[in-house]
Amino acid sequence: MSVPQTQTVSGAPAVVKPKSDSGPGKGNWRQRLRLWSGLILFAFCVSHFLNHSLGMISVSAMEKGSLWHYWVWRNPVVESLLLLAAFTHVCLALWRTAKRSTLKIPPWEFAQLVLGLYIPWTLIPHVTVTMGLAKNFGFIPSYHQMLTILWPDHAFTQIVLLLVVWIHAMIGLHFWLRLYPWYRRFKFLALAFAIAMPVTAIWGFVEGARRLALAKDVSIKVTPEQMDWAYEATIQLRAIVFGLIAISLFVILFRYLVNLSSRRLTITYPGGLSVKAKPGATLLEISRMNDVPIASVCGGRARCSTCRVKVLDGADLLDDPAKPESAVLGRISAGDNVRLACQIRPQKNLEVQPLVPVKASATTRESVKDAYYWGVEQDVVVMFVDLRNFTKITEAQLAYDVVHLLNSYLDQSAAAIRAEGGYVDKFIGDGIMAIFGMDTGVKNGARQALRASKRIEEVMQSLDAEKGPQFRDPIRLGIGLHVGSAILGRIGSTGSSGGLTALGDVVNTASRLEAENKNHGSFLAVSKDVVDAAEAVVTDAETSEIRLRGKEIPLQILLLKGLDTVQIPDGDATTDA
Repeated sequence: MSVPQTQTVSGAPAVVKPKSDSGPGKGNWRQRLRLWSGLILFAFCVSHFLNHSLGMISVSAMEKGSLWHYWVWRNPVVESLLLLAAFTHVCLALWRTAKRSTLKIPPWEFAQLVLGLYIPWTLIPHVTVTMGLAKNFGFIPSYHQMLTILWPDHAFTQIVLLLVVWIHAMIGLHFWLRLYPWYRRFKFLALAFAIAMPVTAIWGFVEGARRLALAKDVSIKVTPEQMDWAYEATIQLRAIVFGLIAISLFVILFRYLVNLSSRRLTITYPGGLSVKAKPGATLLEISRMNDVPIASVCGGRARCSTCRVKVLDGADLLDDPAKPESAVLGRISAGDNVRLACQIRPQKNLEVQPLVPVKASATTRESVKDAYYWGVEQDVVVMFVDLRNFTKITEAQLAYDVVHLLNSYLDQSAAAIRAEGGYVDKFIGDGIMAIFGMDTGVKNGARQALRASKRIEEVMQSLDAEKGPQFRDPIRLGIGLHVGSAILGRIGSTGSSGGLTALGDVVNTASRLEAENKNHGSFLAVSKDVVDAAEAVVTDAETSEIRLRGKEIPLQILLLKGLDTVQIPDGDATTDA
């Protein structure tokens, strides 16, 4: 799944929104062939599994459905296209496997690879019987014949084959389609389809076979000699396919051993981390081999921008971007020193900075384990909360009473922020700075910040009612909210685990808005950008404009003395930038 196109290239985990230059059938010729051949095989599987599902009705229904299935797929032209697609998909998968420099890949890629290598083991005998015997001996693989042959001795193997093929296909489809914004809107329907299809297919297969075995004795129209031929053909085809698989894996092992003995270049990452590598592997593969986390949503196929890095030194020594990489970099308006780690193959020393955060595994070295250690640029909502007239309130008061009041205000306000999904950045004397939308996006972050403001208003009213007679002045709080791009990072000395904080104009603006409450006697000063992002409705608000240093256009703000008139949409947004 994807997020919409971004115009920044220096932080937020954005995926390029596919259009004409990154949709189906785009990319280099190998990617196009692998994609389209896979889609043809997927279409065959859906048709075949739907035919299986008719077994829930009767075997006769399965036979009638197979007439349409065979009419489409056993047509000489379509059958030739299907066989060519299978051959192409297998060859390109083996070629891609052999091109890898490491098997340190994300779990979903590894699962798809292993499942893909397992499929030929059980698929070859099935194809040999259904297609081989049909072509050479005129055998008609009807459901009456095939269910009798498979039930019950080979039923489990066929069910495993069905599940392996389907899971392999679903992994590939999901990590291709998730790059499209519309896919997020239909992901639950897609999940229901992904679960329902194999369930109904297996149900129909088992129910049809069981009914057939109980109802009548079907004569198998395959002679022992024909079965011997199928057995020998299976052995030969398995030997060829698994020989090619073994060669591919051997190539990976050979390349890995060569890399160990002849590493001639150095890749330098943030935090002073340097690794040795041999020219030939991509930067993404080099990083994975050395447990350096690099994001890669599309699996290294140049369909997204999540593996992008800023080349700090050595950019002039890299080859010019190929067409797939140029298309992606052009879509995000990347600078000349920004490249895709999955596409560049360093030949000389390189210093890079990954631009997209990624969760590292427990085995990842500490210096690169936290993505925020490198700095992440992201749109967020920043909140500042301040206790009004704190100095006057505390005059001539007992130290215990002052500390109790201050701790109560800070604790309850921080709890209100966290209850709505916000992150408490820091406490600044009697003030609080918080961040919203780091994980949920700007729209949800804006809604969470407004809801948290309502909770803090309740905290203010509660504190004022319970403050005690020793505090003569009323308890009043002020809140400032603004949305914009911030640099999120852990600030501290090298090797320390500093707290996560936000830096940038959005922080200064939010602080300025909080101070505006003093001039207008308001409780909340919020920029119109926050209200628009949350799609909230605000009535009875004072509107104003403030001029910010370095900005030509004044910022429109809304000032409210109470939040009863603020209407925030229920729930979180299903799609967010």
